[in-house]
Amino acid sequence: MQRSDLVERPEDFRVYPRRLMWAAHSSGTSGMAITTYRTPGSSAFELSILERQWSWFGVPAGSRRVILRGSDFAADQTGVPVKLVPGGRQLLVSSFHLTPQSVPAILDAIRTFRPHAVEGWPSSIALLAALLRDRGEAVSVRAVITSSEVMSPGQRKLMSEVFAAPVIDHYGQTERVMMAGECNEGGFHVFPDYGITELLPVEGTQPKWEIVGTPLHNWGFPLFRYRTGDHVGPAANGSCTCGRAFDLIGPVDGRIEDAFTAADGRPLPLPATVIDDLAGAREVQIAQLAPGRFEIRIVPGARYDADATEARARRNLDRLFGPGQELTIRTLTAIPRPPSGKLKPAVVEGPPRRSARG
Repeated sequence: MQRSDLVERPEDFRVYPRRLMWAAHSSGTSGMAITTYRTPGSSAFELSILERQWSWFGVPAGSRRVILRGSDFAADQTGVPVKLVPGGRQLLVSSFHLTPQSVPAILDAIRTFRPHAVEGWPSSIALLAALLRDRGEAVSVRAVITSSEVMSPGQRKLMSEVFAAPVIDHYGQTERVMMAGECNEGGFHVFPDYGITELLPVEGTQPKWEIVGTPLHNWGFPLFRYRTGDHVGPAANGSCTCGRAFDLIGPVDGRIEDAFTAADGRPLPLPATVIDDLAGAREVQIAQLAPGRFEIRIVPGARYDADATEARARRNLDRLFGPGQELTIRTLTAIPRPPSGKLKPAVVEGPPRRSARG
């Protein structure tokens, strides 16, 4: 099966009652807005897999973590853009409100919280690290935990220096079909108890393989031989000097997005989160035409509801980017591809020409 199945008919794969699960959404690296479901047991199992990886770097189970992965609270709220989740031992920091003005209060909250690790999108963590560096500040933790994006060597170096810790990356998907992560020797290992991983050759791009996964934990939403659409290169070595028996994979062609800019000048990391839950769209993309000016392009699918989708898109924009932004929504028969042929879910470009039709 493949991503298009979860765009058009996700309910066909749900075998538990909906009240026992919750929905998750993503536009991923393909611009296809999928819906999937998860169980509490699968989430607990996934955390145990991650905690095993983190333990390789001295991060204890039940660690206190600062989370920079979007924003779980309104972007237009007053006060410090942080939220404490005591039961989860998490301090949420809004990725969309990292400004020189907000940093002193965020820094005080982090130091009071005394985290073991900082976790989230590389673009968000690197932005916070740059703001701290510019103030001559640093926060010492045991690890910086990253996922969801491809990070640059410069971002990795900056985060490691400001937080005085190693950077631990892992790869997964909203569909939760396989997982792999970095060890303390730099190898990227497949976690076989999380899911069965297959690598299918990609024609014309050798040596590249498509990641295909069958999860072993999300029993309420079983996916078999799910084609992720993500490609991976060969591992540098056949075995890792860390001595662990887990198989190695090479670099994953993950999500790469340009940061957007809000109307008031704030940076907006990983902006495709605005379109992740636009169900019914076969393809979807958000573009920045100018600071504070955005366009969402949609290719409708079988379950598409124009009014509901537009209302959700505008709510997402206000909640994540904050009020005062300008949004246009265009319905297309196809979204133009770059020369690579792979649709980017978020792009920065100039305003469209007057002759454009949508």
